[in-house]
Amino acid sequence: MSYLHRHLAIFTTLTIAASSLLSPVSHAAPAKAIPTLEEAAKNLKNTGFQGLVFAARGDKVLLEKSFGNITDTKQTFRYASITKQMTAILIMQEVEAGKLQLDQTLGHYWPDYPNVQARGATLRQLLTHYSGLYNEMVNPAVHMMDANSGDDIQKFATGLCAGPSNATPGSKFDYNNCDYIVLGALLEKINKQSFSSLLQQRIFSPAGMQNVGYYTAAQPDVKTHIHGTLGGKPEPAVNFASYGPAGGSFGTLRDLYAFDLTFMRGKYLSAKSCDEMVKPNNVGGAIGVWSYPFKASDDGATAMIVERQGWIAGVRILNLVDLQNQNILIIVSTNGDLDLSQTWSNKGIAADLLRSLMNTTNAR
Repeated sequence: MSYLHRHLAIFTTLTIAASSLLSPVSHAAPAKAIPTLEEAAKNLKNTGFQGLVFAARGDKVLLEKSFGNITDTKQTFRYASITKQMTAILIMQEVEAGKLQLDQTLGHYWPDYPNVQARGATLRQLLTHYSGLYNEMVNPAVHMMDANSGDDIQKFATGLCAGPSNATPGSKFDYNNCDYIVLGALLEKINKQSFSSLLQQRIFSPAGMQNVGYYTAAQPDVKTHIHGTLGGKPEPAVNFASYGPAGGSFGTLRDLYAFDLTFMRGKYLSAKSCDEMVKPNNVGGAIGVWSYPFKASDDGATAMIVERQGWIAGVRILNLVDLQNQNILIIVSTNGDLDLSQTWSNKGIAADLLRSLMNTTNAR
């Protein structure tokens, strides 16, 4: 039995036991009706949401809609930090090949890394944002087009990201793009190959992702890609190439769906490696993703959800995968101020859509 299924079985047993003690059957409130996917999408639209919604179960697409200022579901958009999940998969592939170890230090593989303290961070700590590495997000202007037009991963990793550490490795969680920029640079060093080519060969091609790419200094943005708003105004000009392995990929809904299916079906990693990757720590964080239990209904079963969000400037993406039941929900918002982070608590704009998907029985 995999970790995911063991965790789910234990959580479900405890939930049922607790419910039987705290909620007498004779006084239970009637279960709230769960809207259909179409109804849930309409409810989302009524909140003023603009963007894309995609839902599928395995090979069956159940919903694919655009709202507001987005009229084409085939339009390309930045994947932002969903790129981190791809980078994490590349690292796990190296672990499977015996070239890297999750609990070995960065300094073991990169003995002359410029920040001496950072050499003591393990790869697992980098992957889960416990490295203590300098956090470039304290100065988001470094990613603006007028501040930085570069895309040299090695230069970012050994320059900006090698700045003064924020904490001792392992001491605290600090979400950080530099963690993944350094990991991407490490992948380049041990493979003697560019990160973009690794991404194409090991992530895009195996999944059959057709309309995907990776921002570069020569192409730091594309006008035809989806853009959004921030603070009620058009988003600023961003050099997406500067995010590199932390946020530099792009593609369409169908491409992201293909990525999810390939991950779900174990074509990137072995079952053992996938279990290791999605195993949550005490705050729900995992390797390149987050994992948490989600209730399909007030009185229904619980499923473990693997979540990856992406957010740069005016575009936010929420990618949710139910590995056990093969449910996939993707939301792309063109409002950078919209909070997509509450699904873990069974709340937020995505919760009703996910619940509806998990209770859908007929395909489109």
